[in-house]
Amino acid sequence: MIEDYDYTIQQLLVFGHMSPEDAENTDFSRLIEIMNARPRNDRPKSLWDFAADLDKQERR
Repeated sequence: MIEDYDYTIQQLLVFGHMSPEDAENTDFSRLIEIMNARPRNDRPKSLWDFAADLDKQERR
């Protein structure tokens, strides 16, 4: 869920053209976390999601 938020902020920065003033007032370490956020389908699956996918495959 946090990474969803980070990815949204990343998209706002890239496509929303963040102003230099905003960039200067941003916590640098947090900005790096935001810029490294990945979309949901590129992240590792949780154990529960992996198990659900296995269960779906077995039912086919």
